[in-house]
Amino acid sequence: MKSMTTTTPLDTDFDIAFANALARLESYNKHHYRPNSYLHKWWARRCGSTFRLILKQLAADGAARDYYAPGGLAGKIILDPMMGGGTTLHEAIRLGANVIGADLDPIPVLQARATLADIPLIELERAYRQLARALRAELDPYFLTHCPACATAVPLRFVLYGLRRQCACGPVLVVDSLVVRQEADGSLIQLCPQRQDIVQDGQVISKASTAEPLPLVEKGDQTCAECNGRYVDDLTIPFYARYQPLVIVGRCRSTQCDQTLFFKAPNQADRDVWQQAEDARLTLPFDPANFVIEPGRKSVHLQRRGVAHYLDLFSSRQLLYLEAARRHLQKFTGAVQLNLALLVSTSLEFNAMLCGYKGKGKRRAGAIRHVFAHHAYAFPYTAVENNPLYYRQSSGTLAKLFHARIRRGRQWAQAPRERVIEPSSTVHRLLSTARFVEIGGEVDMGQEVGSAAELAEGSRRFLLLQGSSTELALADNSVDFIVTDPPYFDSVQYSDLAAF
Repeated sequence: MKSMTTTTPLDTDFDIAFANALARLESYNKHHYRPNSYLHKWWARRCGSTFRLILKQLAADGAARDYYAPGGLAGKIILDPMMGGGTTLHEAIRLGANVIGADLDPIPVLQARATLADIPLIELERAYRQLARALRAELDPYFLTHCPACATAVPLRFVLYGLRRQCACGPVLVVDSLVVRQEADGSLIQLCPQRQDIVQDGQVISKASTAEPLPLVEKGDQTCAECNGRYVDDLTIPFYARYQPLVIVGRCRSTQCDQTLFFKAPNQADRDVWQQAEDARLTLPFDPANFVIEPGRKSVHLQRRGVAHYLDLFSSRQLLYLEAARRHLQKFTGAVQLNLALLVSTSLEFNAMLCGYKGKGKRRAGAIRHVFAHHAYAFPYTAVENNPLYYRQSSGTLAKLFHARIRRGRQWAQAPRERVIEPSSTVHRLLSTARFVEIGGEVDMGQEVGSAAELAEGSRRFLLLQGSSTELALADNSVDFIVTDPPYFDSVQYSDLAAF
């Protein structure tokens, strides 16, 4: 810093009430307020509005300190030595500053490099369409099923699996709930615990084709009623293989069907496709030795369940998707390739056998409960195998994520906007309104440089450093302000979780 004794308005005039009012609105939907900084999963992000307000108080011009005024930090250099999700960098570069970001983990550095790059949305749109077409041409056959009403071949939406466990009596399949879906009229679609048939209001709507189906039990039934023994996992079986498919969910696009979701038990044709994926898994060029799980505060929970490497957390179809994406991404270069690679990477949060299902209740029925819904590894009994290439913008699909993480992010970066907070004369406190205002003259992007010296040659430039910040190769007095949200001493699991 240039001076350790500098006093700024931040030290004396920070509007805490205003900051809290903004944060209350943003905290529940941060990715909607700042979509350009949410390309890839990261943890413990702070509100962008809070950091904007902090940075605004560092402006030399008093008029520029107004929250809704554009700019104010042109010519300044802001350092965040523990940048995490990159909030400081994005907010400071909007205000015209040059920024330096550093982090021990590579993912924050890659995300900042991708999202801060000044690249036209049209290039990303064109590249995404090319990638999606190539992936579908190769992988669609693995995600096909047939409409139970008209037998039309359609892409499956997702598959629900039960967890195979056992007691002294033999194996069973455990599910979170026998209820697959509750319709708006209150009717239930359920699994038959004896036959694995799918029933609605007591009537079988899809008959299981398994000759000797395993009995189904709900997760609350931890003990066998026959032998009084507890159900346990067979840790000799790979984690993904402990799950058995129970329900295929799809939507028929034929004009003779009603276009609604269908729920069907896998038939022999479905099992044949599933087996083809299992066979193809054996040919993939993934060496488990390169994916070994290192012990950590969170990853130890994987090891306790007999998961030795990350490959075991994915179904065979999901691994085929990941390997195909890796190959097809080689066709792209630079920031385009990096954006698409991070998109594929973050899609794995919705495409792993750690994903759960939100189908029991009426609210958002059918949505995928992603891997880090609780900022830790969760282990569902009803696992969801998503179809990442599903044609609709549905929960966890590549199409949905591209729209939410890249398209919306880039559109916002070109014209950032802020929520307006206005005083209420009736309750004498700040309340939210539905009004947003664009901040003219600001953009959330810049030019990457390779050295600190290049920062002085323009504005909205960014320098990214990956590694420890205990010592940074920066000259004394080379930055104006350090703005960071420090981690909580040794209670940090982000890099451990990010290894996923």
